Amino acid sequence: MNTLLSVLVAMASLAAASPILPPSTALLSRRDSAEHGCTDTSFGHPDAFAWSVAGFDYHASYTFTTPAHQNSWGYVNFNLTNPALAPAVAVCSASSNQPTDFFYGTMEYTCALPGGGPIAGGGRGGEATFDFSRPSGVLNIKQTWSCHDQDPQYPITFWAYGNATLSLECEDTTWTNPNWTQGQIYSSRTVQCAPVSLPIKPHTMTAVA
Repeated sequence: MNTLLSVLVAMASLAAASPILPPSTALLSRRDSAEHGCTDTSFGHPDAFAWSVAGFDYHASYTFTTPAHQNSWGYVNFNLTNPALAPAVAVCSASSNQPTDFFYGTMEYTCALPGGGPIAGGGRGGEATFDFSRPSGVLNIKQTWSCHDQDPQYPITFWAYGNATLSLECEDTTWTNPNWTQGQIYSSRTVQCAPVSLPIKPHTMTAVA
């Protein structure tokens, strides 16, 4: 059995990122896959499929030991929940020292998945990757998983792709040493953004059994 099922979700614009939703609708209390099963949940029954991004955190530090020498890093952290694999949660994190915004959407990072065997609703796998562009605010998500609940002999494998544009509210603080001498910190800067949580609907999903 090698049937190809193509599912195109939210295709208003494949290239456009979904805007961040206002706080009143950004947090969704989704049923996990144990209630409806991995397959039905993946196909959007009874609710439309969407990932849940929780606590997206961007922060950065810039430390100059001289006016020309810096040690600077940016960090991204968030939790990713796929309703077809819930209650399992993928932990996504990345760090970069590529100045000056650190993340430009050119590097793909892999999320850490919980260990153990099959998930309650019959799902397995869940490899997820992401990239993020600090200048544009675009977060891209890719994930692959399989559902074994309806026919374990012929599980269905899903590939999903989605994105959102994050409007981060950040505090930017800079300190400069007015009496700097060699061997001291010349200046330091920190950027700390308020965490955001939101649903992301895939713009493309493909399923193969």
